[in-house]
Amino acid sequence: MISEIRIQNFKSIHDLALKPGRVTVLIGENGSGKSNILEAIAFAAGAAAGKLDSIFLANRGVRVVEDTWTTAAFPPGEDEDEEKGPKRIRLSVKGGSEEPVFECRVHAKRRKDDGSFDSWAVSAPVWKKEVDEAFQEQEFAEEIEKTLEGLKSKGGTRKDANSQLEQTLRRVLASARLSAQKRAKLEHNATVLGLADFMIYAPDNETLRTPPPESVVQPLGVRGQGLLKLLQSFSEPKFAERLPDMKERLQLFGWFEDFLTPDDAATVEARLQIRDKWLAQDRAVFDQRSANEGFLYLLFYFTVLMSWRTPRFFAFDNVDNALNPKLCSALMRQIAELTKKHKKQVICTTHNAAILDGLNLHDDEQRLYAVRRDSDGHTVVHRVRAPQPQSGETPVRLSEAFARGIIGGLPDHF
Repeated sequence: MISEIRIQNFKSIHDLALKPGRVTVLIGENGSGKSNILEAIAFAAGAAAGKLDSIFLANRGVRVVEDTWTTAAFPPGEDEDEEKGPKRIRLSVKGGSEEPVFECRVHAKRRKDDGSFDSWAVSAPVWKKEVDEAFQEQEFAEEIEKTLEGLKSKGGTRKDANSQLEQTLRRVLASARLSAQKRAKLEHNATVLGLADFMIYAPDNETLRTPPPESVVQPLGVRGQGLLKLLQSFSEPKFAERLPDMKERLQLFGWFEDFLTPDDAATVEARLQIRDKWLAQDRAVFDQRSANEGFLYLLFYFTVLMSWRTPRFFAFDNVDNALNPKLCSALMRQIAELTKKHKKQVICTTHNAAILDGLNLHDDEQRLYAVRRDSDGHTVVHRVRAPQPQSGETPVRLSEAFARGIIGGLPDHF
C-alpha cells in the first residue's frame, strides 16, 4: 500500500504530507483543499504513466484549469526568492519504506513564440543521490570536451584520443544504463502500488441512469460510464462468487431482492433488471432509469471495490452523495471491509458527519484527516485519532464530535 504522499506547490497546497491508511476519509469545509489533494495524486499518476495532457487528467477526474491556477500562487515566504520564477509542483510517494518509491517535479511548458501554456512536463524523476550518479546530456558533452582538450594540450596522439574517448563513452553509457534501470524500477513501483492507475470517482446520477456503454478509461469512467458492461464480467466463472456477495450487500435497501445484468451492455439500450420484493410479480422488475438514486450510487461503489479490473488505489469524491445518514455509516463499514478483502486502497471526501460513524479509528488501516486552510491560506491536514473518553463519561460519536467542531473540519469564522 501507499504509506505517504507529499505534495508541494499544487493549487492551495504549499507543502503537505498525508499518510493514508487502507481507507482514508478527508473532512473539511468547502474550499479547504480536499479535492486538491486528490487531484495532486492524479497528477502523480499522470507523471508515473508518462501522460499529463488535459484529456488524460480530465478522464482521471481532475478539474482541468489554466496552469497559473494549478501551480500554487502564494506570495514568496521570507526565505524564498520571488525572482526565481514559478515554482514547480513536487510530488513524492512512499510505499512502506522511508525512501520514496516515486518522486518527480512537474512544470508548465510554454510556447516560444508567445509564451502561452503548451503542456505539462515531468522533470527527470528524482532519485536523490542516484540521479547525481547519472550523467546528463550536457555533462556528457563537457566530459568529452575536457578529454579532448587535455589530450590536445599534452600533444596526445590520435590513438591516445580514441582510447580516452572510448573510456569516457563507456562511463557515459554505463551511467545512462543505470539511469534507465532506475526509471524502470520507478515505473514498476508506481504500477505495483497502483499509483499509475489512480482515479477520482465522482459518479453522476444522469450517467448512472443512462450510462454510455463504454468509457474512455477502461473499464469504468469516473462518472459511471461503462458500469453495466463491467457488471457483466462478474458472471465470469473465476469470479462468480462476487456477484452474490454484491447482491447480499445491496440488502441494505429493504425493498431490494435481485438484479440481472443485460445480455448485451454494448448499446445505449442496455437495461439493468432490478427486482423490488414488495411489488406484484408482473410489475416487480424495473431498470436503472426508475431506480432509486442511492441504490445506483451503492451499486457503483461496490462494483469499483469488488472488481478485479478497477484500480487498486483510487478516490471517491463526496462519497455521501444522495445517501441518508444511516446508509452513509453502513456504506463506510462496507468500504472498510471490501478494501481489505479485495486488497484495495481508497481515499474518500465527505461533508456528511454520518460517514464518520462507519469508521473504526482503533484500526490503524482506517484513518480520518481534517483539512483546513492555515493563516497563510495553505491547505494543511491533521489526523484525527480514536477518541479517548474520560473515566465515567459516555464516548462521543465521531459524527457528534464533527458537528460540534471538536475534531475540526468546520468553518470557524461565522
